[in-house]
Amino acid sequence: MKKILSVTLLILFLFFGSALAADNDFESFVEFFPMGSIDWDNGFFYGIGKGFPHLNRGSKARAIRVAQAGALSSILQVAAGLRVDDSRILSDLEKQKIIIQIKAIVHYEPFERKYITGKGEPYYSVTYRAPMRGVKGLTKLLISQARTKPSLWKELPRQEIPDIDDQSGPWLVLDARGISKKTPVEPALFPKIMSASGETIYGLQDVNEGALEKRGMASYVVTDKSHEELMAWAGSRPLTWLVKLVSVQEAQAEEKKRRRSRRGKYVISNAREARGLMKTNLVISESDARKLKSEDKSSRILSQCRVTVIVSESRGGIEGAFPELLASRR
Repeated sequence: MKKILSVTLLILFLFFGSALAADNDFESFVEFFPMGSIDWDNGFFYGIGKGFPHLNRGSKARAIRVAQAGALSSILQVAAGLRVDDSRILSDLEKQKIIIQIKAIVHYEPFERKYITGKGEPYYSVTYRAPMRGVKGLTKLLISQARTKPSLWKELPRQEIPDIDDQSGPWLVLDARGISKKTPVEPALFPKIMSASGETIYGLQDVNEGALEKRGMASYVVTDKSHEELMAWAGSRPLTWLVKLVSVQEAQAEEKKRRRSRRGKYVISNAREARGLMKTNLVISESDARKLKSEDKSSRILSQCRVTVIVSESRGGIEGAFPELLASRR
């Protein structure tokens, strides 16, 4: 009897575990630069600085200060190149006087300090990190600056107070890998989703500011699952009868380990085209656009910024990145 029970529990565990593993198949899309990176899923960007003691009279303290100065310079350079929308990067807004100064809206913090030895002269590597979301995130601070200059900013989010703690709501998973091979989709702070006829289904003026602050307009991820596998996975959830077999404590422990929280429902769609000067806007079919608008009326899937975009793996730039940048990937 015990043996039968053990085998049964093992089968259930393997089945349940395979269902949970689907969420872990999403990995962060990270854009790499020679001295920095952008994690477009978790919503952080990084800058790295290096300081060599042998170039600073053998002083470790001086080498660390040099590395810190380099990290600050790097993170501001990464910020300056962040795509804001389909036609502007952050440095464009500074030039247009829409924001006062990039440095004033980048709230960076020390993230990592390492002493690197091996090939060549040893050095200190210092990494700074800045958030794109949250109270001190770049998105919130950028919108706050934009509200002081409405004549220079065409679109702004709604200031309604949304129910941003509703984690059971559906999420849109927009698969853009098909068009990435032809015209790479570029992540942005404020992308748009459009219908084939040109109607904007999802834009900055369509979202609630509280949700935007918390989640950002979209998370960008990569996966090796095919579109068909994603459709089958989304259609098979939730496994409510199986969840009841797991204790509350075990379920909570599992939730903490998982990279992405389980969501109540997924809406899977294909992107057909990338539009805009910087190829940040995603085009879906008229049929999908109608379904998405209907879904938003009932669940606020778009106004609550519950959007994930699947893109192809990182393109270029990796060869020039330092090995420590890989640590920023989840």
